[in-house]
Amino acid sequence: MPGFSSTYSPLFLTVILILSGGISYFFYRKSFLSNSKKYFLISLKAIAIFLLLTLLIEPVLSSLVKNDSSKLNIILIDNSRSNSLSFQGAAKDDEIKKILSENNILNSDFKVYSFSNSVIPLNSADSFISAGYETDLEAALKSLKNAYPSRMFNSVTIISDGIFNTGGNPLYEAKKFQAPFITVVIGDTNRQKDIVVAGALYNEKAFTNTPAKVKVLLDIYKYAGGTVKVELLREGSVISSKNLDINSGVQNYETDFDITENTPGKIKYRVQAEHKEDEFTYKNNYYDFYITYIDNKVNIMVISGGPGYDNEFAGSVLKRIGNYNTAYRTSKSPGEFYEGTIDQRSFAELSAVFLLNYPASQSAANTVQDITNYIRMFKTPVVFFAGKNTDYQKLNSLDELIPFTLSRPSSAESLFSLQIVNSDNNPLLKLPQFGSTAQIFRNVSGVLPKPGAVTLATDRATGEPVMMTRTSGEYKSTAFLGYGLWRWRLNQSADAEKTLESFLIEAINMTLQKEKKTKFRIYPAKDIFDLKQRVRILAEVYDENFLPTRNATVKGKITKADGTKIAELNFTIEENKYSANVSPLLPGDYIAEADAELGNSYYASDKSRFSVDSLNTEFIETRTNSGNLRELSENTGGKVINTGAYNTIESVIKETVNNRTQETELRRQNRFNLWENKFVLGLIIMLFSLEWVLRKRNNIP
Repeated sequence: MPGFSSTYSPLFLTVILILSGGISYFFYRKSFLSNSKKYFLISLKAIAIFLLLTLLIEPVLSSLVKNDSSKLNIILIDNSRSNSLSFQGAAKDDEIKKILSENNILNSDFKVYSFSNSVIPLNSADSFISAGYETDLEAALKSLKNAYPSRMFNSVTIISDGIFNTGGNPLYEAKKFQAPFITVVIGDTNRQKDIVVAGALYNEKAFTNTPAKVKVLLDIYKYAGGTVKVELLREGSVISSKNLDINSGVQNYETDFDITENTPGKIKYRVQAEHKEDEFTYKNNYYDFYITYIDNKVNIMVISGGPGYDNEFAGSVLKRIGNYNTAYRTSKSPGEFYEGTIDQRSFAELSAVFLLNYPASQSAANTVQDITNYIRMFKTPVVFFAGKNTDYQKLNSLDELIPFTLSRPSSAESLFSLQIVNSDNNPLLKLPQFGSTAQIFRNVSGVLPKPGAVTLATDRATGEPVMMTRTSGEYKSTAFLGYGLWRWRLNQSADAEKTLESFLIEAINMTLQKEKKTKFRIYPAKDIFDLKQRVRILAEVYDENFLPTRNATVKGKITKADGTKIAELNFTIEENKYSANVSPLLPGDYIAEADAELGNSYYASDKSRFSVDSLNTEFIETRTNSGNLRELSENTGGKVINTGAYNTIESVIKETVNNRTQETELRRQNRFNLWENKFVLGLIIMLFSLEWVLRKRNNIP
């Protein structure tokens, strides 16, 4: 069944409709008719004029848009570094040169580009250089679309190995071209004999004097057996090594290293696998990364609802934990604390706030609200331990900052036993003595964990949650709804203080914010840049209230480790950050340092490390991924050209474009064309006739 289509844009149709209405209103504006008759005749005439105008103007527009001579045929050639690798004696570079020699691509009307994460015009075979350090077809297509924002496309041809190792799926961007994608597969789909350090899993930030675990991921192909030596290097020196057993038929391997640093700072590491003589390439046998170590001193503020057994017990344990700097605020009266006031500025340095039986029934609502505001302002993590006198109505002011809600906030006090939830990554499972502690109290029920909260412990008898943790947006929180921890001392066979110490450490560590607030921070956009990549340095400045400010002046430089100045950093404001870009640097380790001025005077300074190297991203995956290319072609109406058919590229492009043009013409012939349809002509005549009859019956000339 033919469908309705038109060459008009919605805007043009709207203009014609407004014009038709204006003409009709002008015609009847002085007629002495009732409003209903007047509006009916105006509408009748407007519809007739609208159809007539679209009928008369469409052939002109159809003639204009029918001209497809401005449509482009694009050819994109993958210029990644992996093209230098040889497959069965021939590199992908050779395949590309063969394509350029067997086809008249460069001397035709095609627009030819090489690409990695952007596009570069290619005018000759000699100008093609395989230097791309990553392959991001999605970004390349965006760049191409931005280069021709108002042009249409006949076809897009991708010559690539299909290994898109960064960016998203390019299919979404490809569909915006409304053109068939012809993909030319280069490289070898067979797996080569190789040892690949595929990456490492680690925390970018870690505490000093605390082991940091690094998990190394390796892919080992076509080795029947033996061992592979894996080494961990710190600042270029080997500090640990392991021998990994290889089993025939197994490709994926893992091994772990533990690292401990005694002083804060940013340290560079490398994990590397030994070289085997018959390996495909050695360029993927290593992986570099940085870890920033933070002073292990954790600043905690304990706010309690008043003196009590739990307060004394928990306080005595916290005081002896060596890496905790603990400040106490114990309620004396509704708005006062024995140790002094709570200063807003102190929250900037806090790693966590520990609410112990706070707020209590005697706590002043305005004081609770002030504490809540400080927590929100500085995104301070919250650890909440319930108490006998906890006022859950006042706790509602912290609603978004705690991991639970209560359907029955007041219940009779009862004893219960703890049951640790057996789930992955539950830190309480590391405390075997925790599940055998004496019963303690609780006086709430109807506990509902919030979305995203993880239940860590329950009431053994009822299964109701009593301990939860949650990360939501910028907030972290942990809650324990039991109290009477002093009862753990009743178990003479267990070390109650050691048990509580371990429990408190786990509750705090899973919640705290590792990095303290700072007035000024400078850091690279990535720790390791490629030698072909512009270096991007970012900075953040915070005022006296530790809120981001754009009123600062930031000046900086890049130096080598020996202090030799390499480049100036000229920062510009970018939202709430400052950014500076530097031309590509030579391989090596560098330091970015900067000063911030506020109010025309020195405010703060900071520095950070980064490296520049020839990244091996392009050598992690070496086997051609024809599936990615096939997906592009199949979803855009294009075709796939495999090895052995390179000399057919031009003919395939022309055939695909011609078929598409014929299909377009066929659709155009089948559409509901206003000019050719007798029903539209009849409708226009009928509308004008009806309007003429009604005018005459109402004595309108």
